[in-house]
Amino acid sequence: MAPNQPLIRLWCLNGIGLIVAHPTGVQISNQVGGYATFHPSIEGGFVPLMEPEVDQQTRLYRYFVGPKWKGHCYGGIDEETADFVDSVLELSGSTKSIRVDRTRLQDSMEAWIFVVFDRPAEPDGYALFDQFPSGTGVLTWSNSD
Repeated sequence: MAPNQPLIRLWCLNGIGLIVAHPTGVQISNQVGGYATFHPSIEGGFVPLMEPEVDQQTRLYRYFVGPKWKGHCYGGIDEETADFVDSVLELSGSTKSIRVDRTRLQDSMEAWIFVVFDRPAEPDGYALFDQFPSGTGVLTWSNSD
């Protein structure tokens, strides 16, 4: 991050969100990695994705504090975890076009999962995010620490 670059911290985030990688001049950060409490950032724009009927954050929280990770997911994720995150994203119409970026598993951790998303062939007047050329970003939520 460049000195004096604008920074938004999502440390009080309630629900899940997508940081769309995009040259905005603004860095967006969250506290992530379970008990490791890292503070990575990425340049882009933030899109809240919370859908109370589905409660994806609770599903993700329970998985990352559960028997597999026990709140210690900070050195990358594996295919099994990526499959689980993808299954949670499939539960909502607003997140079903988002998938874990399988080329960035080693860079991902609890509450900071690198993702790719489909861009509609034609502009969609109802999409929460649309026409971002990168098609990449970070799925984030409230850290379990």
